[in-house]
Amino acid sequence: MQIVLFTQNQIIHRRLAETLGDALVPAGDEAAVFKALPTADGFIVAMQDYSDQIGRAVVQAGRLKWVQLLSAGFDRVQKHGVPQGAVVSNAGDALTPSVATHAVSLALAVQRAFPAMAQAQARGEWARDMQSRMTTPAEATCLIVGFGSIGKEVARLMRPFGARVVGVSRSGTASPLADEIITDAQLRDYLPQADTIILAVPLDDKTRGLLGREELALCKKSVVIVNIARGGVIDTEALADALETGAIGGAGLDVTDPEPLPPGHRLWKAPNLLISPHAAAACGPLLYKRIADVACANVERFLRGEAVQNVVMS
Repeated sequence: MQIVLFTQNQIIHRRLAETLGDALVPAGDEAAVFKALPTADGFIVAMQDYSDQIGRAVVQAGRLKWVQLLSAGFDRVQKHGVPQGAVVSNAGDALTPSVATHAVSLALAVQRAFPAMAQAQARGEWARDMQSRMTTPAEATCLIVGFGSIGKEVARLMRPFGARVVGVSRSGTASPLADEIITDAQLRDYLPQADTIILAVPLDDKTRGLLGREELALCKKSVVIVNIARGGVIDTEALADALETGAIGGAGLDVTDPEPLPPGHRLWKAPNLLISPHAAAACGPLLYKRIADVACANVERFLRGEAVQNVVMS
């Protein structure tokens, strides 16, 4: 049994080395990954390290039966695929608390006009004119698009603020964490009701460009949109236009399209927009401990011949 590990994080590396012992094949760079994959039974890697070259090598690794991602997203694996019979699992709930907290923080910051306040502070101005655009979650509708682990945690955090939570999922299955659950087919009908829209869906063919010009035109002029999913879920140019013309109230983005956002891009100067550099999961060493817990538990299942958990592709 051989499991290739490609990570520079020492917390994760140490924990997996303790769990795998001689079965571990550490890869320090892509060249080492390419060399080890043909005889590997499993591959553990973070999505940010999953390059196109690695993706193509994974597809050709015919002995490979399992890919464990040290992240929540799996769109790059979807792009390339895996060998027949292989399964892909992600980091499960390890990232949920920090990502959900970040999403709510972005929503609150934009609702309370923190971007405008920060700009006024930098100018040394006691500017009170932004008060007219300030809103609150209380007695307002929060539309959470993608009601998986992160979406549910966002709902749990928003409800104590007095928000009415509407979750959007493909199944439309009811949840005690939401006042109402709708299907993705009903999304456009509910956009005009939303005071806050939080995007927490995977990026795929169905969700790419999910919020475009037509959808943004349906929204309230005061709506705040938060994206902690993938940049491609929103039409970037349409969003920039909506912010610049005041067609929406503001936005908080942890992800962009393109990413990273290049210098000089119009979004950098868009009004009432707060951008974080794809950092929603960050929470110091605790994050890597939580990821290592999930990965090690799946390693133990895999070594025993049991089904791994948090499967996202099979």
